[in-house]
Amino acid sequence: MQRKFKSNMKIQFQLRGLNDNVELRRWLRQSLERLEAFVPISDAAVVVERERNGAPAFRSFALLAVPGPDIHSEARDHTLEAVWLKVIASLRKQIDRRKFRQDARLKWNGYVRGRATWRPGCGCRQGITSAPKE
Repeated sequence: MQRKFKSNMKIQFQLRGLNDNVELRRWLRQSLERLEAFVPISDAAVVVERERNGAPAFRSFALLAVPGPDIHSEARDHTLEAVWLKVIASLRKQIDRRKFRQDARLKWNGYVRGRATWRPGCGCRQGITSAPKE
């Protein structure tokens, strides 16, 4: 389920040991905006740093302010692209897990309560989309 709305997310970037440029910020911002299609994000804090003397050289951290507990992820890798993709994948996995747990809580008394699935004349009771488990 993807939502389409104007993004009101505020993003704070901290780029350490990297050349700060518009293209890098745009690339980071676009990937966060894609996540916003699955959960509303009000604020995001992103830290990307390059350590010249360490291996792996890149480290990234992201913290998303979402309804409920905040979501965060951290990763290290040898390239900027790899470290950021790891962070985004971890954030997406956390969002999916949260959605799965929310959907699991909808079960009640052997029935699965529907989300606005009832329509007049559909032949089912209002709000109930499946038969009870026996």
